[in-house]
This record gives sequence, C-alpha cells and structure tokens, in this order.
Amino acid sequence: MFSSNQSNRSHSFDTNEEDPIYEATVHSIKTLTPSIKQFYLSINDPLKRFHFEPGMFLDFYLSPTITSVITGFSICNSPANYSNTNLIELVIRETDYPPTEYMFNNCQLNEKINVKHGGEFFYQSSTTNNDSILLICAGIGANPIVSILRHIVDLYASDNIQIIPHRIVFFYTAATKKDLVFRDSIDLSCEPMIKNNMLRSNYFVTREINDDIKINNRHINTTDLQDAIQWLENLIIPKLCDDKSIDSHPYYARLTKTVDIQKQQ
Repeated sequence: MFSSNQSNRSHSFDTNEEDPIYEATVHSIKTLTPSIKQFYLSINDPLKRFHFEPGMFLDFYLSPTITSVITGFSICNSPANYSNTNLIELVIRETDYPPTEYMFNNCQLNEKINVKHGGEFFYQSSTTNNDSILLICAGIGANPIVSILRHIVDLYASDNIQIIPHRIVFFYTAATKKDLVFRDSIDLSCEPMIKNNMLRSNYFVTREINDDIKINNRHINTTDLQDAIQWLENLIIPKLCDDKSIDSHPYYARLTKTVDIQKQQ
C-alpha cells in the first residue's frame, strides 16, 4: 500500500450519500513541526453509529463563509482506538489550499465541523487470510497507511490468528527527520511485532543527511522493494493512493513489475 498525498481533495468522492453527516468538535490541536499539526476531533454520536475502516478519510463540510469545497482528510488512528476514545486523529500539513490553510491557521479548540466518513481505499482484515502486507507511505500521505498499520497492531494484540497478516513491511519516507511525525509512536506500538519477526519498519529521509543509524538518507530503491518482497514470503497485498497521477511514480513502476496493485481512483 502506498500513499504520498496531502490527504485532501478538491471535491467529495467515494462517500455514500445515504450516510449521515456528523457534528465533530475540535478536541485538541498540537503543533508537531512548524508546518504540520495534529488534530483530535470528538464525534457527536450518541447512538454509536459512526464507524470507519482503517485507511478511510473524513469529508469536511466547512462553513460556506470559509470555503464551498468539500475537503477530505485521511484518518490516522485505528477503528479500535476511536471506539475506546471517541476521538478521530488527523495530521495536516500547511498549504495555501483554502480548506487546509484554514484548518492549519484559523481552526480553534471547541470549533464545530460537519463531517462524513468515506473512501474505497481501506484495509479489510477479514479477507487477509494471513497474507503478507507491504505498506509504503511518504510525508503526510502516511495518514491512511498509519491507520492501517495501527489496526494491524490492534489485531496482533487481540491474538486473533485468523486475521493477523503473516508478515508486514512498512516503508516511511519524508523530506527530513522531523517530518517523520509518526515514527516514535510506530516504534513504540510495533515493538512486540518487530521482536516476533512479524514486522520490519524502514525509514527514509531524502533532503538532509543525519546520523540516526535507523534512518536511510536516500530514496527507496528497487533493492529495498525486492528485499521486502522476498522477506514477506506469502502473497503480498499492496495498495496505492495518491492525489496526482501515480502511474508515472517510480515506486508504482517498480512494484507493478512484481505484484498486483490496487489503487485509489
């Protein structure tokens, strides 16, 4: 599964018109880097009907005085985490795109936002059959992939062998070390799976050189992909999502030579 998008879109798609729109409240805002913020939203859902699959997004229906564009932001946390906390986690990078610019610079605590979940890009654990999973993400495009990885960690903790993947390889690349905003939480939560030889995490930084021995100071290359596929052993399930044409992306070209790809349209 590959993602390198900004986790927003200029229009709404892949949402069910029959699904309800929920009122969300901005519970917390945290600055992760000068250009990246983390948001937690609580969902007003007294009947407990709101649900999502790992990898899905939230469509934001902001006030028309802000923008008429319905904008989607990919969810970062797992469904189980949402069930336990009633909070949706989003991570947003600052851009000049009006909805994103508003969220980053003007959104306030306790602000009300209408939202709807959606998306055809998600992970179905019920169909895994112990296959291996290849996860690749870049920058803020990590959001849906991190949701999927966290869901797999939850499955592992549940000891439900029937739906736990055989092995997982996780590639996470960003421009700088500080942009690997999910790294610490991933290392902590995934430690048991890494020790059990079920998961390998790989970090890449492309625009700086640092002395962290656990980070590759380069782009992902063909050898990285070949080594991952060899270690994964079982049939590999990859998916790709991107906000621009992914067909010309070098990762896509390399992967399609080896495995079948399911891509978000």
